[in-house]
Amino acid sequence: MSLFVIVAVRKEPVSGRIAYVRWGQAERGVPGWVTDPVTAAASEVIEVIKDGAEVESAISVDGMSVAARPVRVLVDEVGREHLASVPVPSSTLHTLFDLPEF
Repeated sequence: MSLFVIVAVRKEPVSGRIAYVRWGQAERGVPGWVTDPVTAAASEVIEVIKDGAEVESAISVDGMSVAARPVRVLVDEVGREHLASVPVPSSTLHTLFDLPEF
């Protein structure tokens, strides 16, 4: 199963939803990237998640990327899909909305 890591986001100005991400492919437990981070539309991330890949957000702490929460697809009341962080018991783990913006 593929693992992709989101390190930054760009939000839609009106809705505040994630419109684009900076992400790359990684291997769990191995430092560095399989593919360097690139910009992708949220719709591309949604399709990768639907195809079964794991997607997580990560923050930089003292120059090292630290995995945060898994990312999931939510559907709003009118049927639009968007990205969100998976709820976890600890509120100390950063969400997609805590990532740097580009």
